[in-house]
Amino acid sequence: MATEADSPDKASAQSMLDELSIVIDQLTRATINDKGIFGCALRACVAKSFEFTSLAHQKPPPPHGFFITATLRGICEDLITFSFLNDLSEVDRVEALHLLMSTNIAEGINAQSAFFKAMRPWQPVVQPPKIEKDTEQRLRVLSAKLGWSGRQAWPTVWYMAKATNLHDLYSYLYSTTSKWVHFSPQILLRMGWGGTLEDVGDHTEWVFSTKNFTQYYVEFNRTYSLFLLLRLFRGPAASLLPDGAAKIIDALESFLNEPLRWPEAVTYEELNIDGPKSFMRILLRAAHESPKENGNDPEPAA
Repeated sequence: MATEADSPDKASAQSMLDELSIVIDQLTRATINDKGIFGCALRACVAKSFEFTSLAHQKPPPPHGFFITATLRGICEDLITFSFLNDLSEVDRVEALHLLMSTNIAEGINAQSAFFKAMRPWQPVVQPPKIEKDTEQRLRVLSAKLGWSGRQAWPTVWYMAKATNLHDLYSYLYSTTSKWVHFSPQILLRMGWGGTLEDVGDHTEWVFSTKNFTQYYVEFNRTYSLFLLLRLFRGPAASLLPDGAAKIIDALESFLNEPLRWPEAVTYEELNIDGPKSFMRILLRAAHESPKENGNDPEPAA
Protein backbone atom coordinates (compact mmCIF):
# COMPACT_ATOMS: atom_id res chain seq x y z
CA MET A 1 0.00 0.00 0.00
CA ALA A 2 1.22 3.49 -0.74
CA THR A 3 2.00 5.85 2.10
CA GLU A 4 -0.63 8.36 3.13
CA ALA A 5 1.82 11.14 2.33
CA ASP A 6 0.60 14.26 4.07
CA SER A 7 2.43 16.88 2.05
CA PRO A 8 1.85 20.14 0.18
CA ASP A 9 1.65 20.47 -3.60
CA LYS A 10 5.06 19.57 -5.01
CA ALA A 11 4.64 22.06 -7.87
CA SER A 12 5.88 24.75 -5.49
CA ALA A 13 9.05 22.77 -4.92
CA GLN A 14 9.57 22.43 -8.67
CA SER A 15 9.13 26.18 -9.15
CA MET A 16 11.78 26.85 -6.52
CA LEU A 17 14.08 24.31 -8.14
CA ASP A 18 13.51 25.99 -11.49
CA GLU A 19 14.55 29.28 -9.92
CA LEU A 20 17.61 27.64 -8.38
CA SER A 21 18.53 26.07 -11.73
CA ILE A 22 19.73 29.47 -12.97
CA VAL A 23 22.26 29.54 -10.13
CA ILE A 24 23.18 25.89 -10.67
CA ASP A 25 23.83 26.49 -14.36
CA GLN A 26 26.45 29.07 -13.48
CA LEU A 27 28.18 27.36 -10.57
CA THR A 28 28.49 24.02 -12.38
CA ARG A 29 30.69 25.52 -15.09
CA ALA A 30 34.41 25.39 -14.32
CA THR A 31 37.88 24.64 -15.63
CA ILE A 32 40.61 22.78 -13.80
CA ASN A 33 42.88 25.78 -14.34
CA ASP A 34 40.36 28.01 -12.59
CA LYS A 35 38.83 25.78 -9.91
CA GLY A 36 41.20 22.81 -9.67
CA ILE A 37 40.23 19.15 -9.77
CA PHE A 38 38.58 19.27 -6.35
CA GLY A 39 36.49 22.30 -7.30
CA CYS A 40 35.41 20.61 -10.53
CA ALA A 41 34.52 17.38 -8.75
CA LEU A 42 32.49 19.25 -6.12
CA ARG A 43 30.58 21.08 -8.84
CA ALA A 44 29.89 17.77 -10.57
CA CYS A 45 28.56 16.47 -7.24
CA VAL A 46 26.20 19.46 -7.02
CA ALA A 47 25.02 18.92 -10.61
CA LYS A 48 24.28 15.24 -9.92
CA SER A 49 22.34 15.95 -6.74
CA PHE A 50 20.39 18.85 -8.22
CA GLU A 51 19.48 17.04 -11.44
CA PHE A 52 18.21 14.00 -9.54
CA THR A 53 16.15 16.25 -7.25
CA SER A 54 14.66 18.02 -10.27
CA LEU A 55 13.88 14.68 -11.90
CA ALA A 56 12.17 13.42 -8.75
CA HIS A 57 10.03 16.56 -8.49
CA GLN A 58 8.95 16.82 -12.10
CA LYS A 59 5.27 16.56 -12.95
CA PRO A 60 4.14 14.02 -13.86
CA PRO A 61 6.74 12.11 -11.84
CA PRO A 62 9.11 9.62 -13.52
CA PRO A 63 7.05 6.54 -14.46
CA HIS A 64 9.43 4.06 -12.83
CA GLY A 65 10.40 5.60 -9.49
CA PHE A 66 11.25 2.13 -8.21
CA PHE A 67 14.28 1.93 -10.48
CA ILE A 68 15.80 5.32 -9.64
CA THR A 69 15.59 5.07 -5.84
CA ALA A 70 19.01 3.39 -5.55
CA THR A 71 20.60 6.60 -6.90
CA LEU A 72 20.04 8.18 -3.49
CA ARG A 73 22.78 5.98 -2.05
CA GLY A 74 25.43 7.38 -4.39
CA ILE A 75 24.31 10.96 -3.74
CA CYS A 76 24.47 10.31 0.01
CA GLU A 77 28.01 8.91 -0.29
CA ASP A 78 29.06 11.96 -2.33
CA LEU A 79 27.84 14.22 0.47
CA ILE A 80 29.69 12.19 3.09
CA THR A 81 32.96 12.01 1.16
CA PHE A 82 33.11 15.71 0.31
CA SER A 83 32.26 16.56 3.92
CA PHE A 84 35.10 14.28 5.01
CA LEU A 85 37.61 15.76 2.56
CA ASN A 86 36.90 19.25 3.91
CA ASP A 87 39.31 18.57 6.77
CA LEU A 88 42.23 18.12 4.36
CA SER A 89 44.30 20.92 2.90
CA GLU A 90 43.64 21.86 -0.73
CA VAL A 91 46.83 20.10 -1.83
CA ASP A 92 45.87 16.91 0.02
CA ARG A 93 42.31 17.02 -1.32
CA VAL A 94 43.61 17.12 -4.87
CA GLU A 95 46.03 14.27 -4.26
CA ALA A 96 43.30 12.20 -2.62
CA LEU A 97 41.02 12.64 -5.64
CA HIS A 98 43.82 11.76 -8.05
CA LEU A 99 44.72 8.61 -6.13
CA LEU A 100 41.11 7.51 -5.62
CA MET A 101 40.34 8.07 -9.30
CA SER A 102 43.37 6.01 -10.34
CA THR A 103 42.36 3.24 -7.95
CA ASN A 104 38.73 3.25 -9.18
CA ILE A 105 39.79 3.07 -12.82
CA ALA A 106 42.24 0.24 -12.14
CA GLU A 107 39.61 -1.76 -10.25
CA GLY A 108 37.09 -1.22 -13.05
CA ILE A 109 39.51 -2.28 -15.76
CA ASN A 110 40.57 -5.40 -13.85
CA ALA A 111 36.94 -6.46 -13.35
CA GLN A 112 36.15 -5.66 -16.98
CA SER A 113 39.13 -7.63 -18.24
CA ALA A 114 38.14 -10.72 -16.22
CA PHE A 115 34.51 -10.51 -17.39
CA PHE A 116 35.29 -10.21 -21.09
CA LYS A 117 37.95 -12.90 -20.89
CA ALA A 118 35.28 -15.26 -19.57
CA MET A 119 32.32 -14.15 -21.69
CA ARG A 120 33.69 -12.62 -24.91
CA PRO A 121 37.40 -13.46 -25.15
CA TRP A 122 37.55 -12.30 -28.76
CA GLN A 123 36.51 -8.72 -27.93
CA PRO A 124 39.43 -6.28 -27.42
CA VAL A 125 39.13 -4.26 -24.19
CA VAL A 126 41.40 -1.91 -22.28
CA GLN A 127 44.02 -3.94 -20.47
CA PRO A 128 44.84 -3.50 -16.76
CA PRO A 129 47.32 -0.64 -16.32
CA LYS A 130 50.48 -0.73 -14.31
CA ILE A 131 49.64 0.98 -11.05
CA GLU A 132 52.32 2.89 -9.21
CA LYS A 133 53.43 0.84 -6.23
CA ASP A 134 53.24 3.79 -3.88
CA THR A 135 49.58 4.64 -4.65
CA GLU A 136 48.26 2.69 -1.66
CA GLN A 137 50.93 4.08 0.65
CA ARG A 138 50.18 7.65 -0.41
CA LEU A 139 46.48 7.05 0.28
CA ARG A 140 47.33 5.69 3.72
CA VAL A 141 49.34 8.81 4.53
CA LEU A 142 46.38 11.02 3.62
CA SER A 143 43.79 8.93 5.45
CA ALA A 144 46.01 8.81 8.55
CA LYS A 145 45.77 12.59 8.72
CA LEU A 146 42.02 12.09 9.10
CA GLY A 147 42.33 9.48 11.85
CA TRP A 148 41.96 6.31 9.76
CA SER A 149 44.15 3.33 10.63
CA GLY A 150 42.11 0.49 9.19
CA ARG A 151 43.18 -2.37 6.96
CA GLN A 152 42.11 -0.65 3.74
CA ALA A 153 44.16 2.23 2.37
CA TRP A 154 41.18 4.60 2.34
CA PRO A 155 38.46 4.90 5.02
CA THR A 156 35.15 3.13 4.66
CA VAL A 157 32.07 5.24 4.00
CA TRP A 158 30.81 4.30 7.46
CA TYR A 159 33.97 5.72 9.05
CA MET A 160 33.67 8.94 7.01
CA ALA A 161 30.01 9.23 7.98
CA LYS A 162 30.85 8.93 11.69
CA ALA A 163 33.69 11.43 11.36
CA THR A 164 31.33 13.99 9.82
CA ASN A 165 28.35 13.32 12.11
CA LEU A 166 26.38 11.91 9.20
CA HIS A 167 26.23 8.33 10.48
CA ASP A 168 22.48 8.38 11.25
CA LEU A 169 21.71 9.62 7.75
CA TYR A 170 24.06 7.09 6.17
CA SER A 171 22.71 4.19 8.24
CA TYR A 172 19.15 5.02 7.27
CA LEU A 173 19.70 5.56 3.55
CA TYR A 174 22.21 2.71 3.33
CA SER A 175 19.72 0.35 4.92
CA THR A 176 16.90 1.60 2.72
CA THR A 177 18.60 1.85 -0.65
CA SER A 178 20.66 -1.32 -0.20
CA LYS A 179 17.39 -3.16 -0.64
CA TRP A 180 17.38 -1.91 -4.24
CA VAL A 181 20.91 -3.03 -5.08
CA HIS A 182 21.02 -6.25 -3.05
CA PHE A 183 18.70 -9.20 -2.66
CA SER A 184 15.73 -8.23 -0.46
CA PRO A 185 12.70 -10.45 0.16
CA GLN A 186 10.94 -7.41 1.66
CA ILE A 187 11.23 -5.40 -1.56
CA LEU A 188 10.27 -8.35 -3.76
CA LEU A 189 7.25 -9.43 -1.74
CA ARG A 190 5.80 -5.99 -1.13
CA MET A 191 5.60 -5.66 -4.91
CA GLY A 192 2.59 -7.96 -4.59
CA TRP A 193 -0.83 -6.36 -4.25
CA GLY A 194 -4.15 -8.11 -3.90
CA GLY A 195 -6.96 -9.15 -1.61
CA THR A 196 -8.56 -6.85 0.96
CA LEU A 197 -7.72 -5.89 4.54
CA GLU A 198 -10.56 -8.13 5.70
CA ASP A 199 -9.44 -11.15 3.69
CA VAL A 200 -5.70 -11.66 3.29
CA GLY A 201 -4.17 -15.09 3.59
CA ASP A 202 -2.34 -17.89 1.86
CA HIS A 203 -5.26 -18.14 -0.58
CA THR A 204 -4.86 -14.51 -1.75
CA GLU A 205 -3.75 -14.05 -5.34
CA TRP A 206 -1.07 -11.37 -5.57
CA VAL A 207 -0.17 -9.32 -8.62
CA PHE A 208 3.56 -8.55 -8.58
CA SER A 209 4.84 -5.40 -10.27
CA THR A 210 7.31 -2.59 -9.60
CA LYS A 211 4.43 -0.25 -10.42
CA ASN A 212 2.80 -1.11 -7.10
CA PHE A 213 3.81 1.31 -4.32
CA THR A 214 4.32 3.93 -7.08
CA GLN A 215 3.25 6.90 -4.95
CA TYR A 216 5.52 5.74 -2.15
CA TYR A 217 8.57 5.79 -4.43
CA VAL A 218 7.57 9.21 -5.77
CA GLU A 219 7.38 10.67 -2.26
CA PHE A 220 10.50 8.86 -1.05
CA ASN A 221 12.64 10.13 -3.92
CA ARG A 222 11.26 13.65 -3.69
CA THR A 223 11.79 13.92 0.05
CA TYR A 224 15.27 12.48 0.36
CA SER A 225 16.70 13.89 -2.86
CA LEU A 226 15.77 17.36 -1.62
CA PHE A 227 17.07 16.57 1.87
CA LEU A 228 20.47 15.50 0.49
CA LEU A 229 20.68 18.52 -1.82
CA LEU A 230 20.03 20.89 1.05
CA ARG A 231 22.58 19.13 3.27
CA LEU A 232 25.09 19.52 0.45
CA PHE A 233 24.43 23.25 0.25
CA ARG A 234 24.54 23.58 4.03
CA GLY A 235 27.81 21.64 4.08
CA PRO A 236 30.67 21.11 1.61
CA ALA A 237 29.07 23.10 -1.24
CA ALA A 238 28.03 26.10 0.88
CA SER A 239 30.86 28.27 -0.44
CA LEU A 240 29.67 27.79 -4.04
CA LEU A 241 26.32 29.51 -3.51
CA PRO A 242 26.04 33.23 -4.25
CA ASP A 243 24.39 35.38 -1.57
CA GLY A 244 21.19 35.72 -3.55
CA ALA A 245 20.55 31.98 -3.48
CA ALA A 246 20.22 31.79 0.31
CA LYS A 247 16.53 32.71 0.20
CA ILE A 248 15.76 29.88 -2.21
CA ILE A 249 17.60 27.37 -0.01
CA ASP A 250 15.71 28.62 3.06
CA ALA A 251 12.40 28.34 1.20
CA LEU A 252 13.16 24.80 0.05
CA GLU A 253 14.11 23.85 3.59
CA SER A 254 10.82 25.20 4.92
CA PHE A 255 8.98 23.31 2.20
CA LEU A 256 10.76 20.08 3.11
CA ASN A 257 9.93 20.43 6.79
CA GLU A 258 6.26 21.27 6.23
CA PRO A 259 4.76 17.77 5.78
CA LEU A 260 3.62 15.94 8.90
CA ARG A 261 5.09 12.75 7.54
CA TRP A 262 8.20 11.82 5.60
CA PRO A 263 8.21 8.43 3.84
CA GLU A 264 9.61 5.71 6.09
CA ALA A 265 11.75 2.75 5.06
CA VAL A 266 9.16 0.37 6.52
CA THR A 267 5.61 1.73 6.52
CA TYR A 268 2.57 1.10 8.67
CA GLU A 269 0.65 0.37 5.48
CA GLU A 270 2.81 -2.48 4.20
CA LEU A 271 2.55 -4.13 7.61
CA ASN A 272 -1.23 -3.56 7.65
CA ILE A 273 -0.94 -1.52 10.85
CA ASP A 274 -3.02 1.58 11.52
CA GLY A 275 -0.64 4.53 11.89
CA PRO A 276 -1.16 7.74 13.89
CA LYS A 277 -3.78 10.07 12.46
CA SER A 278 -2.95 13.60 11.31
CA PHE A 279 -4.23 15.14 14.57
CA MET A 280 -1.84 13.01 16.62
CA ARG A 281 1.04 13.91 14.30
CA ILE A 282 0.22 17.60 14.79
CA LEU A 283 0.31 17.16 18.57
CA LEU A 284 3.61 15.29 18.41
CA ARG A 285 5.17 18.01 16.27
CA ALA A 286 3.87 20.76 18.55
CA ALA A 287 5.24 19.00 21.63
CA HIS A 288 8.63 18.61 19.97
CA GLU A 289 8.85 22.21 18.76
CA SER A 290 7.50 23.87 21.90
CA PRO A 291 10.84 23.78 23.84
CA LYS A 292 12.60 25.33 20.84
CA GLU A 293 10.10 28.18 20.64
CA ASN A 294 10.68 28.90 24.33
CA GLY A 295 14.42 29.11 23.71
CA ASN A 296 15.21 25.81 25.42
CA ASP A 297 16.54 22.70 23.78
CA PRO A 298 14.74 19.49 24.74
CA GLU A 299 16.53 17.24 27.17
CA PRO A 300 18.46 14.47 25.42
CA ALA A 301 17.11 10.97 25.81
CA ALA A 302 18.72 8.91 28.55
